Amino acid sequence: MQLKKQPPSTCARMYYDTLVFTSEALRHLAAEVGVSQLVIGTDHPIPWQDKAVDHILNAPGFTDEERRAMLGETAAKLLGIAPYLRGVRQPVASS
Repeated sequence: MQLKKQPPSTCARMYYDTLVFTSEALRHLAAEVGVSQLVIGTDHPIPWQDKAVDHILNAPGFTDEERRAMLGETAAKLLGIAPYLRGVRQPVASS
């Protein structure tokens, strides 16, 4: 069977949970698929980490913009929700 698309192009269209166990794993995931494909995840109600966002905030090598994307802006785009930027709610475009 012939694949219509090669796996790397398919992987780049998917979104990935940031709940990984090390900063190195998060950086590797970002390097492989791009920060634009990462969204915060939880395993609620299983408390794998005490603070759900610390692994993103403390991982070296990410810009503030990339952290904001992982912590909610990418998910907001996917869900069609106007994101909050710097504490100011952005207006929702009317259809």
